[in-house]
Amino acid sequence: MADDDELFRQTMRGIRKINVKDRVNPARPKPRNPPSNPEMISPPPTASSFGGPSRTATPWVLKEDGVSANRLRQLAAGRPAVDAELDLHGMIRDEAFAALAKCMEQAASKNWRVLCVIHGRGLHSSQGKPVLKEALYGWLENGPHAGHVLAVVPKPGTAGGSCLVLLRRQRQATK
Repeated sequence: MADDDELFRQTMRGIRKINVKDRVNPARPKPRNPPSNPEMISPPPTASSFGGPSRTATPWVLKEDGVSANRLRQLAAGRPAVDAELDLHGMIRDEAFAALAKCMEQAASKNWRVLCVIHGRGLHSSQGKPVLKEALYGWLENGPHAGHVLAVVPKPGTAGGSCLVLLRRQRQATK
């Protein structure tokens, strides 16, 4: 033990203490403030086989945990290509949900990856806001097929009148 103490003293010879006034403290990261808009806070995940997508801080974007921002950019850029297009113009909410459910079932059976859903911007709505668009996003987030949806982004060039829906890959049954 005495040898260790002597070795330590020899090693530390010539080292001086840092004066408190000379000390440089690293910058601490600023705490993140929660969004001030309560509508921007993501709701708790829904209960389904895969959980389903949830709202993000970006308006009109839904995404499942694990879907990267890069993946969302690729989807908006048309990769992968759209497999089918569904036009909901002129439909009431229940008709739109029935058409969407039928399209989702067809997508699952044909193993489609991307749907383009045209819902309109709500310019002709009697309430002055996009009723069908809001209902559609709610259905994709919490509806019976929410577990099949990985992400939803507005389709570029449509001024918010349609969206691209990225669907979960179907697992192939092994023989």
